[in-house]
Amino acid sequence: MMSKGQRLATWLLGFFWVGRTGSWAPLTALAVLVAARLVLGDPGTRRLLRPRPRDLALGAAGGAALVGATYGLYGPLAQAFPALPGATRGLYGVLNAGGYRPVTLGALVLLMSACEEVAWRGRTLPGAAGAGRLDRRALLRVVGLALLYGAASLPSGSLLLGALSSGCGLAWGLLRVAGGSLWPPILAHAAWDLAVLVAWPLA
Repeated sequence: MMSKGQRLATWLLGFFWVGRTGSWAPLTALAVLVAARLVLGDPGTRRLLRPRPRDLALGAAGGAALVGATYGLYGPLAQAFPALPGATRGLYGVLNAGGYRPVTLGALVLLMSACEEVAWRGRTLPGAAGAGRLDRRALLRVVGLALLYGAASLPSGSLLLGALSSGCGLAWGLLRVAGGSLWPPILAHAAWDLAVLVAWPLA
């Protein structure tokens, strides 16, 4: 299995390139390699990818809740924090969301969502082949991993991306432990990214 340090270094490098060039290509290639290595080499990761109706339903519900909360809270937060709309526009510029055709961007989002969940919230979190227990130790692991996941995006140059990655990473980690499967966070991650980056950009 890949260590936290190796995973962090891989994403730091990928987001450094995103921030400098606007291209997702190196980050996507690295994410695919990491996820493929885990899926092909680790039976435990493969067990977490066995789909069950309950997992798919949890992922759909989690994705809908995250998307709804994002659009419901963005307006009030933008009023409370006047710098937020500018930071949001800056983040879209960093991610070069407008530089990709919608179909290409959607495909990248789906691929990255799956690969990031395999790499960041697979065997690194407790609970497999059934709902995990969200005890204090599990919660601390979810929070710590979410903060590390957010830190990995900081070389992009966007503090907002780091904050969003940490917050969403916390939600996706909780879904992963609650479901004991990778499908809930993969589906919720993909739904959120498709909504804010492709279908209904916030800025």
